Amino acid sequence: MHDDIFALPLEEIVHTAVSILSERTRLIAWGALLDCLLGLPRVLKNFTFLVPDEELDDLSAILNSLHLPIGTLPTYVVSSEGDFLLRGRLHRVSVSTSPQGIQCLHLFPASLPGYIDDELEPTPLDRTSITLYAPRPSAVYAGILRIMRKYRQHCAERYRLQSDLELLVNYNLLELEKPSVLAESFEVPDMDDRVETAVERIRRWGKAGEWRPGEEFVEDLLIAIVKGEMYPRDLPALELASDEKTLRVGGTSLSGFEARTPCLPEISAPPSSSTFSSSAPTTS
Repeated sequence: MHDDIFALPLEEIVHTAVSILSERTRLIAWGALLDCLLGLPRVLKNFTFLVPDEELDDLSAILNSLHLPIGTLPTYVVSSEGDFLLRGRLHRVSVSTSPQGIQCLHLFPASLPGYIDDELEPTPLDRTSITLYAPRPSAVYAGILRIMRKYRQHCAERYRLQSDLELLVNYNLLELEKPSVLAESFEVPDMDDRVETAVERIRRWGKAGEWRPGEEFVEDLLIAIVKGEMYPRDLPALELASDEKTLRVGGTSLSGFEARTPCLPEISAPPSSSTFSSSAPTTS
């Protein structure tokens, strides 16, 4: 290992760390890294991986042994992301420590989205022999809806998830291109065709049995969003589940939302040596 790891190029630092971690456990791409794999125009600033909850501390210790310290972020950054920065461990991989320039390798507990083995597919990291795992598209959407129901309607986590879902629908399902800032109009002349193609794709996921038992309603929700019949902000939140309300889409009762009464996820606080700074991630 290089005596001063920060003397190495950023890409080499990340590849070195990920290679060592991937020999210990299965790393699941998440956050901006997963978005890039799904075709979203994300700037890859942080490198987020889902890891088994029970291995989180040991894997963080490995990064510390590589002299990659816990990242310190200002309060306003942490509060804008909520649990998505508070949970897990962020280790700095950049020379810069400023809020604008810092880049981190983020180890996040896999229990929040809760992907299962059948939903994961191996994928290489960039141009390396390192094997990561990525959830298939249908699992990504179902996972977002699953997480959204764990949070109340108006909170940082919900706003982040709603934004992520909108971007995924636009760029992954409808395959829109990022508009030029100089464009006079953002209208898409073939939108009807794009919607039809997206609906057909979602229906194929259902026919292939990709929804979990009891989550088949995700198919109708996604189609309603793609068609503009509902918006991500309309999706059930913690209050709806607690009140045992039923969501209706196109006259159909989606009773799958009635059966569960989720609670707010517990926030695992970083160890005392890694607390976030209160003096001064994107989903990443």
